[in-house]
Amino acid sequence: MLAATNRDLRAALEEGTFREDLYYRLNVVPIDIAPLRERKEDIPDLANLFLARFTKDSGREIRGLKPAAMQMLLAHHWPGMCANCRM
Repeated sequence: MLAATNRDLRAALEEGTFREDLYYRLNVVPIDIAPLRERKEDIPDLANLFLARFTKDSGREIRGLKPAAMQMLLAHHWPGMCANCRM
């Protein structure tokens, strides 16, 4: 199982807003990854990976992103999920 969050679960545990048993089940191998907005150098590789997957899954031939499209991806702020969002 893989779980991801933008919240500090340890702090939530200490505040009593997160179940202790669930915290210890989820916290087996924690991996901290900086948000995409802090590692924009990964955007071209990620965009090409997702484009390749879409191409394969859809059966359509897509050769790549136009430079203007890549510039838009690189210029985006990538704010992530807000703390009040529910998904």
